[in-house]
Amino acid sequence: MGIGSAREFPPHPTPAAAPASPSRPGSHFPSYRAAVADLVAEAGTLGPEDLPAAEKLVAGRLGEAEFAAVLSQCDGGADAAAERLATEIRRYRPSTRSSASDLPSLVRILLLSQIDLVWWNGTPAFESDADVMGSPDLVDLVPLRSAKLLQFQYRAQPSGLPGRARDWAQRQALPAIRPRTAGLSFTRSRPAVIAVVNQIARDLAAAIPDAPRLWVTSMVRSVQHQHRLRTLGYAAVLPSSHCVGYACDVEMAWFRRFDQRGVLARLLLERQEAGQLNVIDEGQAWHLCINPSACDELTAAYRAQSADR
Repeated sequence: MGIGSAREFPPHPTPAAAPASPSRPGSHFPSYRAAVADLVAEAGTLGPEDLPAAEKLVAGRLGEAEFAAVLSQCDGGADAAAERLATEIRRYRPSTRSSASDLPSLVRILLLSQIDLVWWNGTPAFESDADVMGSPDLVDLVPLRSAKLLQFQYRAQPSGLPGRARDWAQRQALPAIRPRTAGLSFTRSRPAVIAVVNQIARDLAAAIPDAPRLWVTSMVRSVQHQHRLRTLGYAAVLPSSHCVGYACDVEMAWFRRFDQRGVLARLLLERQEAGQLNVIDEGQAWHLCINPSACDELTAAYRAQSADR
């Protein structure tokens, strides 16, 4: 299932009408993130495959006030959230493909993704690939790139053997020319996501003029595709804000050679502190999810930029 699968949740108001989540500085989200960091540090003492101990540790901490304040807002309340988290821990298997490279990483990703779920609980997910391709709420990146309306880079995932062979050959010949990423499964996104990534990319280019443009490695996904990724060993959590279209992932590991001062991380975390984004360090890439209360302003920014061309 995805966040707010139509089979599970009642209709939700549009992002414009959604009440602002208490994500501003001084709310309970900073306390929640601090509690997650503490729990992740404690999980670092566990063995690499000690799933029962990890499950017990997480279950024992979730009743604390810092966790309960967030998890109680998830669909079904804190108990349902705790059961979903336990299920994900039980099914965890280490994989070189997974952003959850170890148990502490898994715990961090799972717990911080609950903020996304609080924000977008009740929003219908794109259940199938066809839902993504046919949605009038998503826009195509290809013509935007052709019109030079994108400040960031991306590549589409090749669909056939010739394309995959070409990419393999390029990686062998020029291994550092771009991130090692499979590419976007769907070159579509919500206008608000495009706007915020454009803004971040512009800020990054101003701060590091000689660096390559920001790379986006993932945007909208269907629930169908999320299940596909899970079978391949990726840490594709469900429910996921990718499946409602309000999340993306940006490359971090490859970019660090151009960003010795950690400018990109600072720009992302500043937007999190301001309440605009939820940011999750997933290793090679960082996950970004938009706060519903920021969607109106970002969508307006997208429309203004498009109207200028």
